[in-house]
Amino acid sequence: MHILQKVFWAGLGLSTMLLLGGCGQSGVQGLSKAQAVRYEYNTSVSITASDTQAAVEQRYGATAVVWRPDAGFAVLGLHHRPQGGQLQVQDLNGAALTYVDNQNVFGASGTSSAWSGKAVQLDSAGRAYVWSGGRAYVWSGGRARVWSGGSGTVGGIPENSATWGRIGLPAAWAAAPNLGEGVTVAVIDTGIDLQHEMFQGALVGSQDQWDFVGNDAVPQEEGSFSDEGFGHGTNVASIVLQIAPHARIMPLRVLAPDGSGDETAVAQAIDFAVSHGANVINLSLGSITKSDTIKKMINYAASKGVAVISSSGNTGDDRVTYPARDASGNFMVGVGSVNSKDLKSDFSTYGDKVGVMAPGEMVWGPVPGNLFSYWSGTSMASPMVAGSLALALGQPLANKIKPENLVGLILKTASDIKNLNGSYGAKVKLRLNVGSFIQAATQPSSSK
Repeated sequence: MHILQKVFWAGLGLSTMLLLGGCGQSGVQGLSKAQAVRYEYNTSVSITASDTQAAVEQRYGATAVVWRPDAGFAVLGLHHRPQGGQLQVQDLNGAALTYVDNQNVFGASGTSSAWSGKAVQLDSAGRAYVWSGGRAYVWSGGRARVWSGGSGTVGGIPENSATWGRIGLPAAWAAAPNLGEGVTVAVIDTGIDLQHEMFQGALVGSQDQWDFVGNDAVPQEEGSFSDEGFGHGTNVASIVLQIAPHARIMPLRVLAPDGSGDETAVAQAIDFAVSHGANVINLSLGSITKSDTIKKMINYAASKGVAVISSSGNTGDDRVTYPARDASGNFMVGVGSVNSKDLKSDFSTYGDKVGVMAPGEMVWGPVPGNLFSYWSGTSMASPMVAGSLALALGQPLANKIKPENLVGLILKTASDIKNLNGSYGAKVKLRLNVGSFIQAATQPSSSK
């Protein structure tokens, strides 16, 4: 993850960057929390309905971190490298079991964090505050208004208006007046700033939240502004809400403040999201290493009718990261980034496995400490697609469409940008058009 240069607020003559120091908000940094157990390796094994967890753990000398006899598998965590390079016992189907590295396999795929000179007030350290009056509220006219007195703006943040207009969000809101009501989107990330005013009234209950790093029910962003991943999940979750303001966010923390995370934590979070009622899962993270465990977890989510959206990575080449590289275009789609002219972002990975692109440069939203800023990365493009699905699922007609067909409809209704990106051949061809998608999804003749 490459962090771009931080932006100074030169207009006020500040001599220090806005990133210095902590935000001074309760629950954002300086927490003392017990850490979850970390495993050096993991594997997935076949199990049957008659197996017990204790017996399987004894059989393999490991700990079951995901236990799914209904789906015929379990995910195991191991503390030590097995002798001879493989587990002592074969899988039930007779295959030799292999293990993979578990720790710090995944990373957040946002590339930059920069701070805004547009604020309603400053604190004593020179940090900007903007959400002083409350979260974005949606009014009967179908447009959002910042409660503190800002002018009506689609998505609630004026800085994003051009982006939302380009992907057809005003038309989508007109066709989906429920604005995602009754839909839950799991954001598996660095956690979020639970105290930020934008999220008040927009989260699932505490019983449906979890921190798989700190091992508790408080998935709060941790760290400080010097940490590369700090604020990543907060921005990602806000983008979902800017697209679908009445959806509910299920925050699940799997990444540390530096943006790294373990494979078992991601697997556990997917399992948690499915069992706690998520309709859509957003994974703005990726790994250069193929993960059979995460692929199995995504297939399990698909079997339960849960769509999974994943960012494609930020290396700028065609080495799409996993799990986006495994995207089928049915229940799962990988998302890359384009700029304001629909040209592939320099940082965005691309390829046949990237189903659709979305604007991922300078996307504004909240950051920890009741602050307001922007990030850039394929991480920001992915939640636009997740939010679009939430918009559709909140409408009665669209809710009758099979989830795999609904994900496919996003691709069918996307705008053709192939000619604008001719140097990439057919590997950069579609850009999210949420307006066309929602209009198609809410038509009585839509494919069920």
